[in-house]
Amino acid sequence: MKILFVCSGNTGRSPMAQFIMQKLIKDAGLSKKISVSSAASKPTANETLHQGIAAKLGMEKIPFSEHLARTITPADYIANDLIVCMDAGNVEQVKAIVGGDPDKKISMLLDRDIPWDKNGFSKTFDDILHGCKVLLEKIS
Repeated sequence: MKILFVCSGNTGRSPMAQFIMQKLIKDAGLSKKISVSSAASKPTANETLHQGIAAKLGMEKIPFSEHLARTITPADYIANDLIVCMDAGNVEQVKAIVGGDPDKKISMLLDRDIPWDKNGFSKTFDDILHGCKVLLEKIS
């Protein structure tokens, strides 16, 4: 199974989801069965992981690596089993880029938008962690 997380710029919420999910998958012993990546729903200029997001991941002991933002492509739709967006706007942007969702692969992580909580990113982290746990339980 291949999962692609998507947010607007691929410097905050979607890489946070990628790194959280990678840890959950590893802890569950499912690394050989599930792979995770992330992308942006808007054009990016190879930006790196937001410093506040990196700090929050470090504080929560979630391993992360160097990250360069990239924009989703139609090939990503074909290559991934699930495309999980951080907000409703991302869903619409992704559908426009990839040409719709004929295989019903595109969804939101939660049933509401995940906020960009610049005040320490606690709300962002908590929402993404919860959503990733629920998603992993559904697919494993």
